[in-house]
Parts: sequence; structure tokens; C-alpha cells
Amino acid sequence: MQTLQVILILAVFIAGVVLMMTKKLPAILALPVMGILIAAFAGVPFMSSDKEVQTITGFVITSGAAKLSGTIVVTIFGAIFARVIQKEGISDAIIRKAAELAGDKSTAIALAITAATAIIFTAMSGAGPVIMVSQIAIPLMLSAGIAPVVAASLVLFGLNIGLLFNVSQYQLYVDTIGMDMEVIKTSSLVMGIICIVVTIVYIFMNVKKTQTANWAAKTGEANAKNVSPVAMFMPIVPVLLVFIFKLDANTALLIAIIVTALITKPSEIVQVISSSVVEGIKDIAGVIALMMGIGILLNGVSAQNTSALMQPIISAILPSKRFLYVVLFTILSPLALYRGPLNMYGLGSGLANIFLQAGTLSASAVGMALRSTSVVQCVSDPTNTQNVIVADYAKVDVNDILKSTLPYTMVMALGILIYAAAVLF
Repeated sequence: MQTLQVILILAVFIAGVVLMMTKKLPAILALPVMGILIAAFAGVPFMSSDKEVQTITGFVITSGAAKLSGTIVVTIFGAIFARVIQKEGISDAIIRKAAELAGDKSTAIALAITAATAIIFTAMSGAGPVIMVSQIAIPLMLSAGIAPVVAASLVLFGLNIGLLFNVSQYQLYVDTIGMDMEVIKTSSLVMGIICIVVTIVYIFMNVKKTQTANWAAKTGEANAKNVSPVAMFMPIVPVLLVFIFKLDANTALLIAIIVTALITKPSEIVQVISSSVVEGIKDIAGVIALMMGIGILLNGVSAQNTSALMQPIISAILPSKRFLYVVLFTILSPLALYRGPLNMYGLGSGLANIFLQAGTLSASAVGMALRSTSVVQCVSDPTNTQNVIVADYAKVDVNDILKSTLPYTMVMALGILIYAAAVLF
């Protein structure tokens, strides 16, 4: 009977991967359905009068939907702050100032705009900001003679670096895996350095040094808002408050929201913040629903019945030595693509929980394995909304971005895993 249950659970995982990879079923629906089916096949009762018994209705669905409440709250604050930044033209001004300071050399322009994009995404995330950045950054890079696929890729590399320091992204690993926040912050600095170095190598390998810019392509500058130099530093304020002053992410983001609104439009602070609250929550409605689905999947795979079935199998598969840990997850890192099983916003969250329960790897080791694959997913995944957007603005095939970036993102993953194996394994 247990063998049949394990087979059925694995079949659900495989079916979920196939359905999401082929876009037959979106993750927002696939994940909660998988969580419920896995629990059912593991023998978790649908309902029970005994409150101590884990049930599908109580533990998997009700508790699961609320499991990532901490992550959802910090994501909401992050979305509000992103809206304030966008409304006041701060992100637009950062990109344009970076291009201006870089002069007319294509390599310098690529470095400056990628850095500016990274700064912007320390405070922002989502499709809206990607569109906003792409419509400014990509034409500027194309006018500098940078190849379209490289220009699109550099926006994604910058986005990836920025998100590593975006404090609204950290809570997910606390809620799903139980990683220590201090470990997350420390490792983010190391990950940032690794990704910056590899991105610089990508630029020098792919951007022609002799090309000069044709600034006739700088359209729309007359309509750009006047932004004070102080305001352009606001995206990194939450980062400084969290890393230096040790504030929690919610408090840091709330302070940044208020200060940014005061600096840019003190007479309209109520209108700016209130509209940003409404629009910011609208922006992440789908993300909130996805996180509820992730929570349901997490509780489905972490239910006592499921854990008892899966632990022996996972314990036998997971590496117990540092070298094997690095090699295995580096080789498997492309499985984060196409909504695959190592995608943290897909099956990866459920697998991470099973890995942890197997007892072979610590929470830090599991978390860093998934954080390393998230770098591959963030930059190279053709199914990402941001990849589709930048490909459209650059007029390139989204799969060409995958081919251009995957070797570099896998090197990033390798560097992150080496650090994790040496320090956190």
C-alpha cells in the first residue's frame, strides 16, 4: 500500500511539472491542486472531529493558504513602495542619469544601465516596473550599438542583482524553509558579489568596446520628470535600513514609503500614498494568490502522513557531502526553468520542504540550493513574464536570451553553491 501511495505522489509531481511546463495549467491553479492531491494520496483525512488530527480541509487548505502570510504582508509593502518610486519618476531618472554619466562608449553604457537597473529593482518587482525600465533602458543600449539579445539580457541581469537585495523577497525563505534571516542577509551579499562579477564578465564578453552611442534614439526625454538627487537614492533606503540598522523589512519599507513621498511631493503625500496602496495591491494580486497556492502545497507535502512516506526516499537521494551537493545542484539548476521542480515559485517550495524533513541537509543548505537555482530561473527562464517583456522590447526570440545567458547563470549558481557548501553546509 505504501509503495502505491509513493507512486501516486510522484505521479502528481510529474504531472504538475508537465502541465506547468507545457502551459496547460498555470502555477496559480496547479500548486494548490497538487497540495490537496498529494495529501489525499498520502492518507491525510479530508475532515475530522479531532482537532489534533491534520486534515485536508483544516491543515492543508485553511492553514496552508495562510502559511505565507508574513511573506504576503512584506510583498504588499514592497509593491506600495514600488508604486511610489514609479509614480515620482525616480526609476526613469536613475536610468537616464546612468546613461548620461556613462558617456558614449558602449561598454560603459552597458555597465551603467545594468547597475541602474539593479538599483531600481532593490525596491521594485513585477511586470509593471520591468516594462517601465525596458522601454527606457533597451532603446538606450540599442542606440549604443549593443546587440538586441545582449541589451535584453542585461536588463534581466540587472533585475536579478537588484532582487538579491530587495528585502521584500527574503521572507519567503523564512516562511517556507525556516531559514534564519541573518543567514539570508549575509548570503545575499555574497550572492550579489558573485552575480555582479559574472554579469561584468558577460558585458565584456558580449559588448563591443569600440562602438560609440547614437544618442538620437533617446526619445521622450523632454517628458521626463525632474527628480532631485536625494530622491534617486531612495530605492536603496530599505536595503540600508535592513542591513545596517537591522530593521525588519516591513518597517524599513514603510519608512521608505513615507520618506520618499515627503521628499518628492510633500503637499500631496496623502494622495500619493493612498493611490500607491490601491495600485500596489492590484499589481501583486496574482502573486498573493500564487503564494496561497504555495502554502497549500507546502502543507500538503509537510503533513505527517506525507513526510512519513517520502522521507526515506529523499534521504537516500540527497547528497551528504559538500562536493556532491555543489555538483548535483549545479547540474540540476536548469530544472528551475519552465516552471520546473527547482523553481521556488513552483514545485521547488514543496520539494524544499521535503528535502528539509528528510534530515540530510540543514535549512540553510536547502535554502541556498534553491536560491542558487532561482538565479538561473530569474534571468534565463523563457516562461518568465520579465523575459517575454524584454524580448518584445528588444525584438528578439525569448529562447535566444536563454541561450545567451544560461552558461553565465549556471556559473552564478556554481559560485553560490560553493559558498554555501563551504560556509553553510
